[in-house]
Amino acid sequence: MNTWSDWLKIIQMKPRFLFGLWFLGSLVLFLPNEIANAFGIQDIRSRFQGYIGVGTLAAFAFWCVQLIPIYQSRKREREAWQKVIDSIKSLSPEEWLLVAYCLARNQKTITLEITHRAAGALATKGILIMSSGVGNKLAWPFTIPDFLWAHFKANPQLIFDRIEVNDPLLQARFEELEKHIKRYDYL
Repeated sequence: MNTWSDWLKIIQMKPRFLFGLWFLGSLVLFLPNEIANAFGIQDIRSRFQGYIGVGTLAAFAFWCVQLIPIYQSRKREREAWQKVIDSIKSLSPEEWLLVAYCLARNQKTITLEITHRAAGALATKGILIMSSGVGNKLAWPFTIPDFLWAHFKANPQLIFDRIEVNDPLLQARFEELEKHIKRYDYL
């Protein structure tokens, strides 16, 4: 390891490897003498304690540094999820009907024409994800993201707070929606 690029490769190791190096170095440094003798590392530890200590501290520091972007990324993801969850309060009646239909029928994916207004609005809010690729523009898949689906399943009152799922008027609206969906099933 004579060049800086070799050292940069070590610094850029995945966090789990840096953690492993730190943990290994900590074990070598702090194992009781009886166990160190049993593993045959007592002599290595006494000769190279300074190098092992510096390497262990460096691995720990680089591990911590690499955890910061991971933490920030997860924090941004949670904030984005919370923004999507907060947008549920502002659903129009058509948007609400699509989400309620999916929950009542226990299906995460609904196929609608690609230009469906309510589905497009829900996709803009992050409540539905529009499938990518090539397909039938009259039967395009829209899916509720996993995090939101789990949230809905755990908190159905977010959608069904003012109306019962088995309400006859709601079931009639669901049937209308099903007719709309099935109209394009065979195209």
